[in-house]
Amino acid sequence: MSETITTQNRTDKEILGFSRWWLFVLAFLAMSVISPYEYAWSVIAPHFAKIYGWQPTKLSLMFTTFVIFQAFGTLPGGILRDKFGPKIVSVVAGIVSGLGILICAYGQTFSYGIILIVWCIGCFFCGFVYNAAVTTCNKWFPDHRNITIGIISAAFSWGAIPFIFPIQAIPDSAPDSTFFSVIYVMTAIIAGVIIITGLFMKDPPKGWNQFAPSMTAKNKTAKRPCDKQYSMGEAMRTWQFWMLVASFVLASSAGLTFISNSIKFAAAFHFSVTAGTVVTVGIAITSGLSRVIGGWIADKIGVDKTMTVFYILCGLFSLVALFFAEAGSSTGFISSCIISIFFWGALYSLFASIVGYYYGEVASGSNYGMLYATAKGLGGIYGGVLSAYLITTYGHPFTIIVSSVMALLSGFILIPLWKHPPVWKEADGILISTHFTHKA
Repeated sequence: MSETITTQNRTDKEILGFSRWWLFVLAFLAMSVISPYEYAWSVIAPHFAKIYGWQPTKLSLMFTTFVIFQAFGTLPGGILRDKFGPKIVSVVAGIVSGLGILICAYGQTFSYGIILIVWCIGCFFCGFVYNAAVTTCNKWFPDHRNITIGIISAAFSWGAIPFIFPIQAIPDSAPDSTFFSVIYVMTAIIAGVIIITGLFMKDPPKGWNQFAPSMTAKNKTAKRPCDKQYSMGEAMRTWQFWMLVASFVLASSAGLTFISNSIKFAAAFHFSVTAGTVVTVGIAITSGLSRVIGGWIADKIGVDKTMTVFYILCGLFSLVALFFAEAGSSTGFISSCIISIFFWGALYSLFASIVGYYYGEVASGSNYGMLYATAKGLGGIYGGVLSAYLITTYGHPFTIIVSSVMALLSGFILIPLWKHPPVWKEADGILISTHFTHKA
């Protein structure tokens, strides 16, 4: 990862031997192959129930542990990425991530407990891949931060689509080996793509980001509030960081409730299995599209304002979905769910963008890893286990209302950041933030 100081003023082609946009393509591919873990889960889980006889609680636990362990994996993944570079991190993560999905083909050989442990380890290293892909944009594209992160984050949704239809098309009468074959192919694709792309990944030399002002001069929304490159500890000492955490927890909890329960919600309101499948596929498509469009809008009006607008609209449309569900309109329910998740899906690109925008590129891997691990980990607990408890105890309408309110709050609490981003000033050896102070 390390380069001599003389490489700081070289272009991306001089450093890499090729355009930095090829790294963007590699990051997109790596991100896309870890998508099935989450976004194809609602069509994978019924096969585990049929073949292994696993109860819904075991299946919900696997979804929840993916979200939690993948989220927690982004923190050490980001720290190691910032320290050693993306190559070795990606190769190791590719091997272990593949094992996480491969173990699921051996439920008749190993106990559920053993499978869950290996699954969680694989999920943990998926977090390494996720962070490495997003951080590539923060480090190499300060002038196109929002849109590049948006497209990379979209890959985390879209990558599941090629797997959803083949899995869904497996007939009930098909032998178990048919489903296992899909698992083997998924393993080969996940491990192979991550390893191969990782071998070509490289970070810019330290200090290369100092040339970002000349790159961002034409885009006012890309210019950071200050030039300070925050370490993870410094970022955590700003009150804005914890406002981002709170917003992320609320927003991720709301959206993950719909993703993990889309089939259940459709069935609860007496809609067909087809309606639930359409919602599942629609969520995967629009969640990814949201990240691209959200990044494009953020480049126009600013990332903080875009986040507020998107999360409030997410909450409003989830309430509209409930209205149509209780009215018996499957079309209205499906459309509103998909629109709600459209506005929700951008959070995984916009939060990554705002971390680089607020706190700089040098430690963007560890800074975003800390935010993502804390917020999505907690959101995953709610979206998986706690939302299932609410459904069982209070019913589907109540659960949707709670999620809607959480989404609304996640948008409103970001409004103070519009005028008060973290800004540090050097004065008598002391770094002064907008809230906290400490010795430089």
